[in-house]
Amino acid sequence: MTGDATRTVVVELKNRSGKDCAISGYAGVDLQTSAGPLSAERSGEPVVAGVLKSGKSTYFGIGYPANTSGGSGIRITGLVVTPPDETQSVTLPWPGAASLPVTDGSGTPVQVGPVGSAGQGE
Repeated sequence: MTGDATRTVVVELKNRSGKDCAISGYAGVDLQTSAGPLSAERSGEPVVAGVLKSGKSTYFGIGYPANTSGGSGIRITGLVVTPPDETQSVTLPWPGAASLPVTDGSGTPVQVGPVGSAGQGE
């Protein structure tokens, strides 16, 4: 094995409120898995405050370890996202690989980047 390979998915948050809103920080991210919920850790990247204009989007990344073990791993069945400073979560289909490697806790964690840290928002 050549070490932990990390994959990334990008999540879009779109402002559908009809007004501009201030946004910064990290979204809450939980993966729904065959072994129960798995909360993503914050990556530690710097947070940049911004204003998300009505109808526009911002993006953040979720890094996760690739299942290169050859086994079936832990199946990912969904993604639960709570935007920063919100209490309402939304459940989304998981857009990444179908499984995570089974580890003893010493592997690469699932990590979430701050809002605005990925993608091409305008």
